[in-house]
Amino acid sequence: MLKIGNMDGERVERLGALAAHVVEHALASGLSWDEAILGFGIAARALAAKAADNGAGSVDQCTALAERRLKSGMNQSADVLRAWLR
Repeated sequence: MLKIGNMDGERVERLGALAAHVVEHALASGLSWDEAILGFGIAARALAAKAADNGAGSVDQCTALAERRLKSGMNQSADVLRAWLR
């Protein structure tokens, strides 16, 4: 099971399902792996802008949080997803 800090199991499962979905689509996109990563960054910025539009903070604040969360995600183990995708 995927484990992320002290996050409850249901949210972790939802994150794992989202990550698996995104990886499947990236692999099927015809893009190289690094082009797909670029797409993730663009998507993160778009989500941050939408969050700012919805009152979660300024665009700069939401973008900074998105960058921190992306880096935090990169620090997580992908072993569970790699095993599932084989």
